[in-house]
Amino acid sequence: MKFKHLFLFLMLLPSCLYAQREQGVFLELFGASTTVGVHYDTRFNDHTRWGGRLGFSYTNSKSQDFFESAPENTSGWSFPIAVNYLIGKGKHHAEIGIGVSYGLYKCKYHDKAGREVQHDRSGAFGFFDLGYRYQSKRGIMMRAGINPGVALGRHDQLGRNDPGVDRAAVIYPYISLGYNF
Repeated sequence: MKFKHLFLFLMLLPSCLYAQREQGVFLELFGASTTVGVHYDTRFNDHTRWGGRLGFSYTNSKSQDFFESAPENTSGWSFPIAVNYLIGKGKHHAEIGIGVSYGLYKCKYHDKAGREVQHDRSGAFGFFDLGYRYQSKRGIMMRAGINPGVALGRHDQLGRNDPGVDRAAVIYPYISLGYNF
């Protein structure tokens, strides 16, 4: 049910914000997208440097540090959403932001008999955007920086701590290319 509400929100938000200036779409490699993602970005109104972004991204990782259970391969979809602020005038900005990403993942392991076993997992992590942004009113947008991230713990139905995504104390670089319309 929560996924349906998130999906509806993601689908309706761009149409609600259509009248705003400085909107854009960008492709992000790494960072909050983990592997690759597509994001919608907008300033909240014509007279502010405050804005937000939301997107969807695909993750594929062979790192055993992604979950506490140390899968051999993790793949899936995540949905980052963030608020950001642009510092500077003209086309060159420092960008700071804070966000959260919720993901639905498939984790693959091999059991003692050598058979492949797959488990569905979900989890969320919080992140900061700290970087440089080149952005004109209309045209090319480029971003580069780092995303410090931390796992957002949760509890299972019995009240036991379930960390979900194990992303504590990680810093991912990111690079993005997009277009403002």
